[in-house]
Amino acid sequence: MSSKGALTGPEYVSSAVKIAEEHRDDVVGFVTQTDLSSCDASFLRMTPGVNISAAGDGLGQQYNSPEEVVGRCADIIIVGRGVTGAADPAAAAAMYKTRAFAAYRRRVDKL
Repeated sequence: MSSKGALTGPEYVSSAVKIAEEHRDDVVGFVTQTDLSSCDASFLRMTPGVNISAAGDGLGQQYNSPEEVVGRCADIIIVGRGVTGAADPAAAAAMYKTRAFAAYRRRVDKL
């Protein structure tokens, strides 16, 4: 999770990856803030908490840019308030898509 003090420690993550690997027909990926390098690359990594106009909020949410999360591991970014709270949500969504895809291209070009 992208909230400060989340209870998803290494033991929890390891157990979740193991369960996913045992149930590949039912699991397509993970919602994660970090690279699960022990995990098969065929799983998608979806990262919430993406927002370029704020670093956090009063509820403990910690935001990162598309470039930060894609550079770490994200295949899919999850943007909420950065789009829904924008003056022009369609333009904001297009901008997040453009920045995330550019970051993805940079990441895969390094492979």
